[in-house]
Order: sequence, then structure tokens, then C-alpha cells
Amino acid sequence: MTHQSLISSQLFELFLTTAEREYRRQVTDATSAVLAFEDRLELMLNAEISGRSHRRIERRIKEANLRIRAVPEEIERKSARGLPEALLSQLLGLGWLRNHHHVLLTGATGCGKTYLACALGTAAIRADATVRYFKCSTLLERIGTARLDGSYRSFVAKLSRIDVVIIDDWGLSPISVNGARELLDIIDDRVGVSSLVIASQLPLSSWYQAMEERTVADGVLDRLVHNSIKVELSGESMRKIASSRAGASSVAESPTPVKP
Repeated sequence: MTHQSLISSQLFELFLTTAEREYRRQVTDATSAVLAFEDRLELMLNAEISGRSHRRIERRIKEANLRIRAVPEEIERKSARGLPEALLSQLLGLGWLRNHHHVLLTGATGCGKTYLACALGTAAIRADATVRYFKCSTLLERIGTARLDGSYRSFVAKLSRIDVVIIDDWGLSPISVNGARELLDIIDDRVGVSSLVIASQLPLSSWYQAMEERTVADGVLDRLVHNSIKVELSGESMRKIASSRAGASSVAESPTPVKP
């Protein structure tokens, strides 16, 4: 085994896989030969650190089960949508996450609530936070199943340790008495400790009526509304806009028919 092969093998055995790839690149790159040992080592270590960070982010995005693979850089930046640059900067600055506040997103269907919620989840993951995404109905079903199979305490305990829980389609269907109580327990566990991002087609003023148990509804809203950032999105459906753009692009790219 050559000296270079031995070093490559040792790096691999130490699980420094990205550093090992950088080392192999340096061996075949003539410009790397003029670099000092410290400079080449720094390049290898930086590559390893960057690689591990990327893999950690990818793993956490997968674990988050985000409905959309959304990224902050692709958020539609238009004040007319109810999302002016100053508000978007506030959201992406993640002060709400550091201060354990919530983000409440409302607006008509298709206006980009889910995309924005998932993009905030991605931003939080990049900042080394843990995130989980649920549709409201799916979360309540999961809780019901956990109660039946005896895993409820374990599930709620795991959920309480997640930095950001995203609940989408809040109030899309009426929330039963038991459902409202389950949500109250989850919200109560997060007060001053972690954050929620909630997206709903219902305006905030209608959330109370969406819950069948009024006393519990008071408790839920009291914990959610205070110390939260409220964003009301507006404008034309983003799905419709995207479909129109795709149609226009298809027409533009279609070949001009040749007359016989």
C-alpha cells in the first residue's frame, strides 16, 4: 500500500469521509502541491465540517417530514401578499424561535401558507433546531392511536423535545372536544420552552368557533395568541400563478407549426 493510499484508508476508518475525498482531490490537483501543510489540513477539516453539517441538515429535514421541500431563498417576496420584506426578515431572523414564541399563518387556500411554514422549518433546521410537520387532523389521529396502543406518554414526551412543531390545516375540520384538549396539552408543554408554527385557512377571529369545547378554546387561544407573530397572507393563489407560468412557458417553447 502506498503512503497516499494508507492516509486515505486511515481517514476513511476514522469516518472522516469528506476529508478523505478532499485529500484525494489534493493528491490529483497540482495546485495543491504548493500549499503549506497547515493550509492543506485546513481545507480537509473545513470540508469535513461542511460535509457533516450538510448531512445533519439533510437528516433533520427528512425527519421533519415537511410537506413541501421549501427553502427561504424561494419565498415569494411581495408586500401585496401581506408579507413585506421587513416582516419576512423578522421571520427568517428566527427571533421567534430563540424567544420561544409562535408563528400563526392565516390566509385563503393556495396563498402560500404551507410553503412559508415549511420554509421557516427549513430555516430553523439550518440553525440547528429540530422540526416536525403535521397536518392538524394527522396529529390528532396520531395522538388517538398513541392512546390506544399505550405509547401516548412517549409520543408527547418526544414531541415536547422538538424545537418547532408545524401544524398545518388548523381548523380545516371542526376540532372535537377531545381534540381541543389534546392540542391544549401539546401547546401547554411548549409555553416559554419551544415554538409552534400554525397555518390555517380560517382567520384568527374564527379559531374560537372551530373548537367545539369553548372553555378549552379559551385556553388554547390564550396560549397561542399572546407572544406570537401573526401573518395574514393575501393575494391570488400561488398554485394558480405557478400553473399560469408553466402554461405560458409551455406555449413559448412550442415549435411554430410549418404551413404545408
